[in-house]
Amino acid sequence: MPGSLKVYPLNNYGAVEVGVHRFFKLTPGKPEQLVEVSQFTHVWKKEEESGWKLSRVLSYDHRLTD
Repeated sequence: MPGSLKVYPLNNYGAVEVGVHRFFKLTPGKPEQLVEVSQFTHVWKKEEESGWKLSRVLSYDHRLTD
């Protein structure tokens, strides 16, 4: 969701990224419909040889919309 993304450094490891997901239902011939909103946390590891690698993914606080 625009404006929700935040990234924080993790010393000697990488970074943690947090924000908000929005999930939409797609039905042919109809406008997309927002059905769920949730929080996410991604942990990134900085590796010397291969660069940034996604280490852990959490998706939580799922809330259905009306």
